[in-house]
Amino acid sequence: MMADLKFSYDFRPSEIFTNSVVDLHLYITNNTAQSIEFEGGPDSDIIQIGFPKGGGATDLVIDTSFSGKAETQWFNCNKSAGSDYYVITAIRTIPIPPGEEIQVSFLRVPINSTGGTAAVGITEYLGILDPATGQKNIVKVQPQTLSLMAYLQQQIVGLNQSTTLTWYSTGATRVVVTGFATGDKQREFPVKGDRPPYQDNCIVDIAPDKDDTPYTLIAYNGNGNTDPSVQVNVVLFQSKAIILSYDAYKSANLSQDNLVGTDPLMVNQAIFLYWYLKYASGSQLRTPDRRITNPITPMRVTPGEDLVKGYQGNYGDMPDSAPYQLTAFGFKNDNPTRTLSFKLKPVGIAYFKFKDKAADGKLSGVIWLTDPADWPAMEVNLSSQPYKFVIYQPGGAQNTYYLGDNDNHPQIQYFNYAKADADKYTLSWVTANLTSLTLNPGNITIPANQIKDGAQTLKLEAAQYTLTGRAADGSSIVSILRVPFTVS
Repeated sequence: MMADLKFSYDFRPSEIFTNSVVDLHLYITNNTAQSIEFEGGPDSDIIQIGFPKGGGATDLVIDTSFSGKAETQWFNCNKSAGSDYYVITAIRTIPIPPGEEIQVSFLRVPINSTGGTAAVGITEYLGILDPATGQKNIVKVQPQTLSLMAYLQQQIVGLNQSTTLTWYSTGATRVVVTGFATGDKQREFPVKGDRPPYQDNCIVDIAPDKDDTPYTLIAYNGNGNTDPSVQVNVVLFQSKAIILSYDAYKSANLSQDNLVGTDPLMVNQAIFLYWYLKYASGSQLRTPDRRITNPITPMRVTPGEDLVKGYQGNYGDMPDSAPYQLTAFGFKNDNPTRTLSFKLKPVGIAYFKFKDKAADGKLSGVIWLTDPADWPAMEVNLSSQPYKFVIYQPGGAQNTYYLGDNDNHPQIQYFNYAKADADKYTLSWVTANLTSLTLNPGNITIPANQIKDGAQTLKLEAAQYTLTGRAADGSSIVSILRVPFTVS
């Protein structure tokens, strides 16, 4: 038994003249309460559209030589090789939130000459679920001597947005359209084309202070006469801006299992912000350090870097989280806002040490590095010993490290390596004010007589070594040493 369709489907127009060539616009909408993940890539999910072919009342098209075109970014629509089906796929995984739609156009579709109702077949192949099938009816109408049919490509628009009004006529020499919000309120369109029914269209919009605008189309024959039955009314509605979704992902893979959770981020960790807006005339993203007008989604951001830029020169007031506020602008200045905020992990010390050790044991050349590297919210004071290395943390805390004489804080004053023979390396160190020292990897406990000044020769098995020292009061210090693996 086939499952029910997850998306809803709407063809515009859903009523058409027989023996015509039309553009059919398909709107595939998530009308559920949950986001639908459309898996993309080489093994993309598939939506299959089948147009019944033939000349009968329940058939729709004469042939399937027309083309399909996906109007929504990252989607494709192509005719299936060796069959009459059209296949909608995605080039990347896309979350479709409630209310969002995939738009597809089928261009120059040849409608047969028999009136009736044709059922367009729809099959969804989504993820590992069983295929779901359904259908959508399109009504074919035999035109009269003087006939007119019209539809709006978009029935609802946002502030400063427009849409296309399309109509088909028979027996008319001109079509008059009234109701335009700007310019001439009434415009006349001579009928032209190779064969009836004749197609034409124009762009329509809506006044910025109106909830809706009616448009009336009137077909006139060669004598300048018309009939009320061939007048068509359509209404264009205006909606407030909507933020359908606003989420953060760990990478450009926009799958549900890749969403950023509540765990704190490393300050150098990049993430991707992704959102859907509807009926918005513009938008703004306010990051911790700037405002971006009409940003493009998905957007790669690094919350830790943006936060420290926003508090440059005032690091002590940094919060422990980086906020990203998205605002959509639109009709009636009803501008919805959503904010995502990302808590950040503390920044550690990679090392604060002397670079060089002379033969007589003298240490010189102070170097330092944060972990992660290059965190700019720090200060180094080398005016006199003990030297100080201050790291300003997200949240406003400060960690101060000391190096040199006249100090009782834990120090790893020197940590370096020298190549021994073959694949052996000798790691050496100088410390101060420590009661224990551990070398990793390997969880090697350094003997007490080698804590202050010692060495260890090892076979290189990792590119990074860490010394961890503890003082009598329980405070600790680390120093990280990255050793290149260059066996000769």
